Amino acid sequence: MATATIPDRSPAYAAGPDAPATRRANSFRFLAAPALFGACGFAAGILCAHYFWRTPGILLVVLLMLLAVTAIALRIAPRLAWPATGLLFVLLGTLCAEIAPAANQQNQLALLADNSPRTVEGEVVRAGPVRTVMSTTPFSTKTREERSQQMDLRLDSPADSTVRVTVYAPAEEAFPQIRCGDALRAALTMHREERFLDPGVWDAGAYLLRQGIGALGSAKAEKMAAVATAKTQTFACRVHSLQVAAGSSLIDFAEREAGHRLPAFLRLDHNDAAMLTAMLTGDRSYLQRGVRVGFERTGSFHLLVVSGLHLAIFSGLILWVTRRLGLSRVWASLITIGCSLGYAVFTGFGNPVERAFWMVTLYLIGRLLWRERVALNVIGVAALVMLAADPSSLFDSGFQMTLLSVLAVAGIAVPVAEKTFGPYLRAMRNLRVLRIDPSLPPQVAQFRVSLRMVAQYLRPLTGRFAAWTFLPIAIRLGLRAQELLVVSFSIELLMMLPMAAYFHRVTLLALPVNLLIVPFLGALLPFALVTVAAVLIFPAIAFVPAACTAVVLHTVIWIVTTFAGMRAGDLRIPPPGAGTVAMWILLAIGAVCALRMRRFGLVLGAVALALSAAVVVLPHRISRHAGQLEVTAIDVGQGDSLLVVTPDGKTLLVDAGGLVGASPESNFDVGEDVVSPVLWSRGIRRLDAVAITHAHADHIGGMRAVLENFRPRELWVGRNPDVPQYDAVLDEAAQLGSRIVTHTAGDAFVFGNVAVWVLAPDRDYRPGSAPANNDSLVIRLSYGGTSALLEGDAEAPSEARMIAEGGLKSDLLKVGHHGSRTSTTPAFLAAVAPSYSVISVGRRNFYGHPRHEVLEELQGAHVATYRTDMLGLTSFYLDGEHVYAEPWAAIAH
Repeated sequence: MATATIPDRSPAYAAGPDAPATRRANSFRFLAAPALFGACGFAAGILCAHYFWRTPGILLVVLLMLLAVTAIALRIAPRLAWPATGLLFVLLGTLCAEIAPAANQQNQLALLADNSPRTVEGEVVRAGPVRTVMSTTPFSTKTREERSQQMDLRLDSPADSTVRVTVYAPAEEAFPQIRCGDALRAALTMHREERFLDPGVWDAGAYLLRQGIGALGSAKAEKMAAVATAKTQTFACRVHSLQVAAGSSLIDFAEREAGHRLPAFLRLDHNDAAMLTAMLTGDRSYLQRGVRVGFERTGSFHLLVVSGLHLAIFSGLILWVTRRLGLSRVWASLITIGCSLGYAVFTGFGNPVERAFWMVTLYLIGRLLWRERVALNVIGVAALVMLAADPSSLFDSGFQMTLLSVLAVAGIAVPVAEKTFGPYLRAMRNLRVLRIDPSLPPQVAQFRVSLRMVAQYLRPLTGRFAAWTFLPIAIRLGLRAQELLVVSFSIELLMMLPMAAYFHRVTLLALPVNLLIVPFLGALLPFALVTVAAVLIFPAIAFVPAACTAVVLHTVIWIVTTFAGMRAGDLRIPPPGAGTVAMWILLAIGAVCALRMRRFGLVLGAVALALSAAVVVLPHRISRHAGQLEVTAIDVGQGDSLLVVTPDGKTLLVDAGGLVGASPESNFDVGEDVVSPVLWSRGIRRLDAVAITHAHADHIGGMRAVLENFRPRELWVGRNPDVPQYDAVLDEAAQLGSRIVTHTAGDAFVFGNVAVWVLAPDRDYRPGSAPANNDSLVIRLSYGGTSALLEGDAEAPSEARMIAEGGLKSDLLKVGHHGSRTSTTPAFLAAVAPSYSVISVGRRNFYGHPRHEVLEELQGAHVATYRTDMLGLTSFYLDGEHVYAEPWAAIAH
């Protein structure tokens, strides 16, 4: 049998999992990873600064005093120095957070962003591709084809202000060539990003400010004039231009390939090119919502964006190639860092990629400096560097998920592997070198002996080469599969909390899907990069790498689509509360500590991880005022959506808002992005009932998402025409098992402990061929001596019929049709005689709602009126005797 010298390896490798060196490496002590210890303290300090403001000068004095105490403790009592050092890092984090510059609010630009036409001058600092899109105009649902381009324009005045401008022109007209670096004069209208004043809803305006964008604008192409053309571009402009060229070329290539003779499985179509563009350049503007949904449901959306995973795979490939070429550890690390930096810059060096790059860089440097504890120290150093550079990143979901993913590998997967298959995987190296066996634990040495015996037995049957090659490969693949399973399972477990907190989703299918597609991603990424290079440089032969890319990508899409159809695996849940988060953190830390225990470590760690998952997934009580009827008007812009919670906890949603005239290519869904987060913020997992007043888009546009997310037991409807959008909602309800109930005037029933009367439409009412406001389902809710009338968009004719029937007196009125003068006639207002009213209306709406005539009538009747465009979400509580209102915006501030 051949012999070989034993390769250089660490003591842990030589001795196996039960040797003293490995026990020391696996024992959980902060002293074993000082950088991680410091990062935890630093993060705690930032958290303190977030909730408790302290004067930076006082903090600095205390910090210097503590530094002196720590230095003395190190000399006199070293054991006491570690608590002092921890407190020192806490104060450092607090001080860093207090002195960190806040994002530029661009308040001067905000004064100009009032939807009035303005002429501005500035420099283009980012120019997107020119695209052909379908758009709609206000007051219409008809679409037309346009060409548009999005760009960021840094204004000359006000200084330090940037507008994100969308330039548009009819498809048949010439479109100006605008490049990054050009100086422009433009006549445009500007506005601040719409913010829905609701709890739980993402603040897009604050996000744009963090990106340096103070306002949004739109301009006709004919109103743009070049003041000066950039002769040379900055480095940032060159990189962005390369990104745009890569994405546009991919899209154009896919459209040309549509008529190619190759089978569809070997061709890239438009959606494929859109996914590759998002994956390689970070440009998600080509992605349509339908493409995203399947990946979101299966927890694999990270494949469609430039993420740390892509950079990690790219870096791993480069490192593997350099090592295979025989380069030294130092040169392999340097080349990998350089190539990773180039790839990160090409993708735009966004936050996820930037974090991943520093992680990779610190890991490669750390593996040259440390042997045993590189993972925990690298995590700590990377976290410290990133938090010191930007303390606010502690509250960024991407930052948290990146660190949790790395901690899942280093804190859970590694110790699990060391206690199970890890020693056997390492024992596969140099299988025919007998001198290694005595240095290994008995069971591992026996494993090597058994493999050699099997190989000797197979040798006469398969030949020497096959016996000593294919058997080790098969065993190694099996052990690698276990490794992938443990790593994926560890990451998915720790991802449950941020997924529930930020995306209201726990995807039970994420583990099998990622297990299947991550190996394909290792092949997809290099194929895609080669395809892009070929499209840009040698388009004539680009179909060859494109075919390889298409095979891998279509396989991934088939896997995702297959699993996405299993809706039971996609749980939509409310975000965990502060108590749940604290309990989860304690359980996660307990799991990491337990897994490093010599006895019962795996069992205790598994129990802790199971409990951490349970506290996230198990249902909690909804937030409500017990014993009171609640009617909440949700801010959905120019639309309607009301949440009703009965005194005994039954939930009813009346309408789900929607955007009239939204672009067909828009990725915004008011049901998914506004209404659902509001319900989740209340702890609601399932609705008892949903009501549709009528089939206008501003009332049912978000209903399909609400039905899918909250699976209501009943759907209440009136008399509505059969139109596609309404029929789609009914079909969705039927598929989900919701009982569809038709109500008309005269119906009376009890919902929870609230009496419900249906006031409209009449039993003999017949809707027209198109939805109309007078189709509205009008209901009156009564609890004790208090009541609320929810009018939908009913207009004067419907109001007249309700007046004739009588019984309208109510304490709270949801004003009809957003305060239009076609509703809330004086006679109707007198019949209802409310003390409170609420108008659901959008800011800067095109309709002039609410009309001043209606506001004057309400004021003349001494009705306390609340508007969602001014106060946002507003809740009214009826306790049977009194009514009081709570606007969320007033409480939040």
